[in-house]
Amino acid sequence: MKVVLLAVCLVMSSVIMMGTQAGNFYRDFDLTWGGQRAKISQGGQLLTLSLDKYFGSGFQSKNEYLFGRIDMQLMLVPGNSAGTVTTYYLSSLGPMHDEIDFEFLGNLSGNPYIVHTNVFTQGKGNREQQFYL
Repeated sequence: MKVVLLAVCLVMSSVIMMGTQAGNFYRDFDLTWGGQRAKISQGGQLLTLSLDKYFGSGFQSKNEYLFGRIDMQLMLVPGNSAGTVTTYYLSSLGPMHDEIDFEFLGNLSGNPYIVHTNVFTQGKGNREQQFYL
């Protein structure tokens, strides 16, 4: 299975792909949406994605990968974040796609975040689970 990396999150650090070769966000990824809310820095080693009151941001790999490693730091909306979903997912392309989802569901102040996960194989999901942090 080849996977195209797609994500919507708040902060993401460097990506290590194919053994010891460090990825570079300038070279290996396209900022797909979010305008000024998506920024590449530190010579292409750091990608910062953010959201405002109305919109988030995202990116997509230029290549497909059979395997890799991703290091990420998420900063979730503090306090009353009801109605906010911070999502990170990996997906291949096409109607019979494979996908792994991590969704951090917003909450009312004082309630724990819920991590909602789902796995799709050959276009079929229904493998959802929720974890209360």
